[in-house]
Parts: sequence; structure tokens; C-alpha cells
Amino acid sequence: MTTALPQPDKARILLVDDVRANRLAMRRLLARVDADIVEAASGEEALSACLEHPFALILLDVQMPGMDGFEVAELLSGQGDLSDTPVIFVTANHTDDLDHLQGYRLGAVDYLVKPINETVLLAKIRAFLDLYRARGEMQRLLRQVELYNDRLQEEVRERKRAEARALHQAHHDPLTDLPNRARFYQALEQALATARATVALIYIDLDGFKAVNDTYGHAAGDALLCAVAGRLRRAFREDDIVARLGGDEFAVLMTGIDEAHRSVPERQAKAVVQALAQPFRLPLDGATVQVGIGASAGVAYGFAAGSSADTLMAAGDHAMYRAKHEGKGRVCVAPAGDTPASTS
Repeated sequence: MTTALPQPDKARILLVDDVRANRLAMRRLLARVDADIVEAASGEEALSACLEHPFALILLDVQMPGMDGFEVAELLSGQGDLSDTPVIFVTANHTDDLDHLQGYRLGAVDYLVKPINETVLLAKIRAFLDLYRARGEMQRLLRQVELYNDRLQEEVRERKRAEARALHQAHHDPLTDLPNRARFYQALEQALATARATVALIYIDLDGFKAVNDTYGHAAGDALLCAVAGRLRRAFREDDIVARLGGDEFAVLMTGIDEAHRSVPERQAKAVVQALAQPFRLPLDGATVQVGIGASAGVAYGFAAGSSADTLMAAGDHAMYRAKHEGKGRVCVAPAGDTPASTS
């Protein structure tokens, strides 16, 4: 809901005259209009009042000792927002057209000649007050629209953030924040469809994870999975996709493997197995426990032609289980067919 703006303050009229009797007479007359009257007995007081309050209209005596009405109008005309305040000069009847021209040049909107015709004065003042209020209402409505647009833009941004969060949650593991199986499979399909070089998949399964869960509880198991995810992220390139497939199974997708770097995925898999064999220090009930696990990995290679995500996932999984069956803590590489051929 858009925040409502406060209604504008009551309009003010500045009455400037050095003669107290003139100000008193004008104040009694202006009591008939719906506005607050502020008095100034000199040009200096008038300028000070203008700096303190906005005015709908200034009734400015021309002939004053010290700073006269022309000087006040000239100074106001150079004061930014104050220059938009309408000024009506109140002058003696002996002023000539040159004085009028000078007043208009300095920003006066009208002249009133003493003695003042009450009907004419009130009609002009009410007209200027109507214009002032209309302008104020327009500005208020424009600000209201700006506030509404700002709120709308913020709602759009928040909706986009919520959509991004939902999309991220749908494609990422809630515990480790790694891409999940669905996102990994999608990336693998895309990589195979657009590959100009070999695609490598490393399938990793932790050894001894269940013992940590059974001994220290699920909180320690969760902390261990997060620590494993951190080591995996640091072990691979920024462009490589490291995912948690579920449980204690992880996978890594490496693309752009040309013939000169064909052995890089296998070397990376060996390095990761060694890294995961190093002890982990886990927070547990305000203390720290040290646990040791291992990992087994299978490496499978795919190509743009003749490979599918399903067959590559199955080959990597098959190679990983071969590594487990042959003693764990090692890496097996799947050949082009379904059966792994080499063991490291």
C-alpha cells in the first residue's frame, strides 16, 4: 500500500510595510481570506521571513526606509524557489509607469495603488491563493505518484529476487548450496549438446561417512558434508560444476578437455581423493571434534556425438563403485564402454 503524503500547510501571506497602521488595516482586511498572515516591518525582516517559511503571496510596499520593495524583489528573484513566489507591489498613487516597469522586471505579478480598493484586493488575493493551492495539490499528487512508482519498482525488484531465490532453491542442495542432481543433469545434457571437446564427469562417494553420523549424530554429519563441499569447490576450476547428488555422493562436470589435457580430470580426481582423506575439524556442541573419512571416485568421458547424460552418469557411477570394490580411497576411469578398464 502506498504511503499517503501529508496535506500541505495552510497558505501564508507575507505583508511587508514599514507603517504599523497600514499593516493593521491590511491585516483586518485579509482576515476575510483563508490564510495565515505574517507581517514584516522592513525589507530585512521580509527576507528573513521568506527564508523561514514558504509564502503563497507577498504584498510588498515599494517605499520603505533602508531596503525598499524593489531591492527586496530583486534579492528574492535570485533565490531559487523564492523567485517563484508571486509579489504584488503596494505603492502610492503618484508612481509612474517606469516604476511599474521596473517592478515587473523584478518579478512583480501586479500593482495595487493606495488607497487600496478592498474588493479588487480580495479578488486578486483569492485568485492567487487558488493558484497556490492548485499548484500545491498538483505537487502533492506528483509526489504521491512518485512514491507509488517507487513502491511498485521495489515490489518488482522483490518479486524478481523471490523468483531468483525460488529458482536457486529448486536447483541447489539446501545443506551445501551446491547444484543438486537435477541441475547437474541439466548442465551435463547441455554440455554434451554443445561440446566441441571432451566432457569429463567425476563421480565421488565418501568412505566412512556413516560411521561419523552414527558416532557423532546428524549435526556432525551435516557439518561434514558442508566441509566436503568446501574442499571440492576449492579443488576445481571456477567453470567446473561441483554438485551434491544426494546423501554422501558428489559429482563434478569438467568441460573443454582437449587431447593435450585428457589426463587432467583423472589427476584432479586423485587430488580430491587425497584432499578428502585429510582430517576434518567439525564444530559440535560448542566444542570441536576431528574426524577422518575417505572417498572413492570414478571418472567417465563423454563426447558431443554418441554420448548421453544417462550413459555418462551410469559410467561414472559404475567406475566409482569399481573403486570402492577394489579397496576404496582410489580412482577408477571408465572406458568408452560400460565397464571400467583402469584403476588408480
